[in-house]
Amino acid sequence: MTASQKTDNHDPRAKLNLRRYFLEKYHRDGHGRVLDCCMGSGFIWRELQREWKVASYVGLDVKPKKGRLKIDSARYLEAGGWDHDIIDIDTYGAPWKHWVAMLEHMGTSATAFLTIGRGRGESSVMDNASKKAMGIYGMSIPPAIRGELWGLGVMYSLTAVDSYGIEITEALEAESTGNARYIGVRLRRK
Repeated sequence: MTASQKTDNHDPRAKLNLRRYFLEKYHRDGHGRVLDCCMGSGFIWRELQREWKVASYVGLDVKPKKGRLKIDSARYLEAGGWDHDIIDIDTYGAPWKHWVAMLEHMGTSATAFLTIGRGRGESSVMDNASKKAMGIYGMSIPPAIRGELWGLGVMYSLTAVDSYGIEITEALEAESTGNARYIGVRLRRK
């Protein structure tokens, strides 16, 4: 799969199972408030809502479609004032702009789901937010080492939570057969 070949949950089992685990453990009471960034067809949360009760669900995407808000979800998170405690970020690439905006405005605790696309040539994952987390913002990264930096970029970006007064209380990664990583994270303000 290349960065330009976007697929919408061609094999959703890993994504669904990761979300089921966190919903069972942290949101069993049905009071979860879901924000589905980049919701695409809405398949994942439509399936999950057949099994799990949530207090509210808001789906966002830049493409207009009935049943969702047409808005850039990163801008929505950056604006603050939201109260979602389940945030699903599936950007087909690097979720770090969303991640940072979420960390800046998150309440006392939240569960986040990240789909991190590797892309062809690793170019899609070397976004400015991950470069800032790694301390290499503004540097030109040769294509030959982008693949090596990809895993470090994920690690640095995830652990940036400390600078926002947040700690990761649990993180799991689901098995993936493609060029993406599926990570679930439970967060709490210190």
